[in-house]
Amino acid sequence: MVLAGPVVPASAQQTINASWGHFTMRSQGRVETDLLLIEHHDLVFEIGDFNGAMVGAEWLVAIGERYEAGLGVSYMQRTVPTEHVRAIDTGGAGIPRTLGLRQIPLAVTARVLPLGQSYRVQPYAGGGIALIAWRFSESGDFALSNGRVFRDEEYQATGSAVGPVLVFGMRVAGDRLAFGAEGRYQKARGSFGPSFARVVDPDIDLDGWTLGVTAGLRIGR
Repeated sequence: MVLAGPVVPASAQQTINASWGHFTMRSQGRVETDLLLIEHHDLVFEIGDFNGAMVGAEWLVAIGERYEAGLGVSYMQRTVPTEHVRAIDTGGAGIPRTLGLRQIPLAVTARVLPLGQSYRVQPYAGGGIALIAWRFSESGDFALSNGRVFRDEEYQATGSAVGPVLVFGMRVAGDRLAFGAEGRYQKARGSFGPSFARVVDPDIDLDGWTLGVTAGLRIGR
C-alpha cells in the first residue's frame, strides 16, 4: 500500500534536500606520499580521528519518470590535537601539535530510480563528479630527528581536488516532503606542492564514505 501510494507527478518535479551524515576517511591503502600517513609515523593520532559530521544541501531535478540530476554542496571540518611519538620536552612533557582538515565537496550527480517517481518509496543509485575544496593545517612544535625542536610554527595549505562520487539511497516521498537515508563515496587526492610542514612533495588522500539521512522539500508539478 505504501509503494502504491501516488505522489506528485515527476514532470518538472524538484527537491531541495538537506543532509546530515558521518564521513569516514579511508584508513587502509593510503600511499607513501600521503601526508596523514607520513605524520602518523611521528605523531600520536589515528586516521579515523579525521572522521566526523558532514552536513550538506542539494538541488534535485527530475528528468522524466526514472532519472534525476543533482547539484549539491557539503561541509565538514576536524581538528585533531596530537603530540610527538618519541620526542619529549626537557621537563618530560609531550611535544604538542594540532592538525586540522576541512573539506567542502561540490558534486554534480545523476541517478536512476528503478521504481520511478510515482511510488512513495523510491530507491536510487547513481554517480557523478565532485570538486573538493580542502584546507589542511598544522600548528605547534616540530621536533626533528636530531632532537632540535622548533616552537610555535604554523603551516596551512588550501587546494582543490576533482574525483568521482558514487551515491545510493532510499527515500519516502510525499506530495511536499521527502525523508530518506543515503550513502556516498568520494575519491580524490589533493596536492600540497613541492613541500609542506618540512615534508617534501606530499599529497593527501580524501577518499571516504558518508552515510546519513536526508530531508527534502518537493516543489513543482
